[in-house]
Amino acid sequence: MVDTLPHLSEEFRMSVVEMFTKDDCSLCEELKKRAGPMAVELGVDLRIVNLHEGDPRFNQYRNDFPVLVAENGRTVSGNISDDTLWKLFLSLTPPPRIYYVAKFLQALAIVVVFFGFMYGLLGDMWTDLYFFLAGIVIFVVGWTIEKHEARSRRKRFAGEKKR
Repeated sequence: MVDTLPHLSEEFRMSVVEMFTKDDCSLCEELKKRAGPMAVELGVDLRIVNLHEGDPRFNQYRNDFPVLVAENGRTVSGNISDDTLWKLFLSLTPPPRIYYVAKFLQALAIVVVFFGFMYGLLGDMWTDLYFFLAGIVIFVVGWTIEKHEARSRRKRFAGEKKR
């Protein structure tokens, strides 16, 4: 695949989903109307390719139209529900940075608990307890941030689906 905007970093490049359609396909027309606004909302480049008899891909998808192929390899075809369409588009969007902060805090908590365990083996039980409690608190904070972000993202996209 050729990157049409090479000066942009990978972070800002739009993900691509190709929609293969054929002539006289009512499912294809209906999916075009639903997929277009969803793609714009999530910043996904939806490329519509109308296939005709004789095209090698036409024979490949003959009984499956319409077919959506995402750049990450996921493919959906046939009578595609809105939920399936949203899942395909969301699979192309990276998680926000706060998600990575939450995962870092969870990993840090495990390391803190391990250090506490090591102090406990050396005989300093009070330091072991402090490290253990700090590790639990750090882990719970990271876990809470991760779950809050997941819920807010789910609610945000669920609200957009109802529009």
